[in-house]
Amino acid sequence: MAKPTRKQKPLPPGRFGLPWLGETFSIIRNNHGFYKDRLAKYGPIFKTRLFGNSFVVFSGHEAFHTFATDTRIVRGDADPISAEQIFMNSLALIDGVEHHSRKAVMLRAVGFRSAIASYLPTMQSLLERTIDPWLESGSTANMRADLQRFAARLTGALYTGDLSEEHAAEMDRHLANMRDAFMTLPIPIPGTTYGKAIAGRKRMDEIVGEALEKHLKGGYDDIVSRMIAAAQESDVPVDKLRGDIRHLIFAGQGGYFVPLTLATMVLGQHPEIMERARAEVLEISPDGQITMDQIERMEYLEQISKEVRRYFAMNSATFFGRVQEDMEVGGYRIPKGWGAMGGIHINMRNPEVFPDPDRFDPDRFQPMREAALAPGSYVPHGDGQSTHHRCPGENIVTVAVKVYLTILLRKAEWSIPEQDLTLTNELFPLPASGLRVDFRQHVPVAG
Repeated sequence: MAKPTRKQKPLPPGRFGLPWLGETFSIIRNNHGFYKDRLAKYGPIFKTRLFGNSFVVFSGHEAFHTFATDTRIVRGDADPISAEQIFMNSLALIDGVEHHSRKAVMLRAVGFRSAIASYLPTMQSLLERTIDPWLESGSTANMRADLQRFAARLTGALYTGDLSEEHAAEMDRHLANMRDAFMTLPIPIPGTTYGKAIAGRKRMDEIVGEALEKHLKGGYDDIVSRMIAAAQESDVPVDKLRGDIRHLIFAGQGGYFVPLTLATMVLGQHPEIMERARAEVLEISPDGQITMDQIERMEYLEQISKEVRRYFAMNSATFFGRVQEDMEVGGYRIPKGWGAMGGIHINMRNPEVFPDPDRFDPDRFQPMREAALAPGSYVPHGDGQSTHHRCPGENIVTVAVKVYLTILLRKAEWSIPEQDLTLTNELFPLPASGLRVDFRQHVPVAG
C-alpha cells in the first residue's frame, strides 16, 4: 500500500487480517470484545476488514457524531448478510427521502408523548402480572426468563392484538432465535442456529402480515394502528410497514427485558441507589395508575435508566454505512467506498467524557451535567436527529424502565444471592446465571 504523501492524512490504525474474511471470525466469536480490544490497541478510530469490506470504526464523541450526521456516510449497502436477512425491507437498511418518511411514521407510534401515554396502562398491568409472583414468601425469581416473557406479552398487546400466553411463548422463541443470527456464521441450513434464525424471521413476517390485516379492519389502539394511520396520512404505502414493524418488535423485546434485568441487578448491588430511588417513587407515585406527568417528574429514575444504558454493553455498534467520498476524521483519511460504523459501547466508556467509566453512577446524568455533554457522547440509541437513524424507541424504553422501577420499588426489596454474574457473549450480554434475585415485600417504616 502506498505511503501517504506529506499533505495526505494517514489511514486509521488497525489491521485487515485474512484475505476477504479479514477479522470476521473475531467479531462473531466475541462481538463486544472485538471493539473493546481494538479500542485498547489502536484508539477510538480504527480500521478492520469484515465480510469482504474494508471498514472504519468511529468512536470518541466527535468522530461518532460525524458518523451519525455527515451526509457523506450513507446507510445500507455495507451490512453483513445476517443484518440484511434479519432486517430485510426495514428502514434500518435504507437512507434518503423514503427513510425519513417511514421514520416519521414510526415516531408517531413509539416516539411521541401522547402515544406512549396511551400504552402506560397496558405496560403497568403486564409488569404487575410479572412482578407480583416474585413477592410470594421466599420467592427467588429468574429475571431473564420472566422479563423476556413480559416483553413478549407486551409485543402481543401493542402489535398483534393476540394476548394469549401461547402467542407470547411463540414470539419469545422466534425473537430469541433471530438474536442468535448475529453470533454464528450466516449459513442458512435448516436446524442450525442460523437456519432457526431465518425460520424465525419468516414466521415473524407471517405474524406481522396477519396483524396488519386485522388492524386494517379497525378496532385497535396500539402501535400498529397508529403506524397505519400515520402512513395513510403521509401517503406511505401500508405494505411498506411490514419490515419496519418486524424491526420494532425485534428491537423492542431486547430494548425492554435487557435494561430491566440489568437495572434489577445493579440496584440490588447498590442498596444506597435503591433507597434513593425508592424515596423518589414514594414521594411522586406511591400507588395507583402511573401517569406520564409522574414519569417525567422522577428525575433520579431517569438518571438510573440512562446510566444502565451507558454502563452495560447493550449495543456494540450501529448499523453499517458506506463512505460516499474521501473524507478526513480525527486526523485520519477515510477512502471513498469503505464501510463505516459507530462503536456505541466503547464510545460511552471514554474517561475523558465519563470519568471513572467502570463505576455505576446515575449522577452522571443530573440535568446540568447531562446538558454539558458534547454531541456524540451519550449514544445508546445512536446520535443525530430523531428523523434520521437515531433509534425511534429511545423514549418508550426510558418510560418502560421507569414504570418497571416504580412498581418494583413500591412493592419490593431485593438482594442478589451468590451466582455467576459474568456477562454472556450474546448480542445483548446478560448474567450467565439468568440473574436469580431474592425478593421480599417492602414494609414502609412507620413515621
